[in-house]
Amino acid sequence: MAKSLCKWRRGEVEANLSALAAITTPPRAACSKCARVASEKGYLCRPVSLSPESGNKVTQKGDNTDKKAQKAKKKASKKAKKLKS
Repeated sequence: MAKSLCKWRRGEVEANLSALAAITTPPRAACSKCARVASEKGYLCRPVSLSPESGNKVTQKGDNTDKKAQKAKKKASKKAKKLKS
């Protein structure tokens, strides 16, 4: 695969509509950056699974956003304590 759907330009979309239809049906993954959908995660730059068995719940493999948020909170807390001293 040359590049993800997320990197396609408008002209590429218009020129490759039949390929786009094949790539996007049925939608099983979505890009967490631009909200494009595809049948396979490999077509997207930041894919998240769309799991139909769990309702509307979206799962992402290797999601570090929670870890980053916790780390930032911890750092801010340490900084606040340091400023109080």
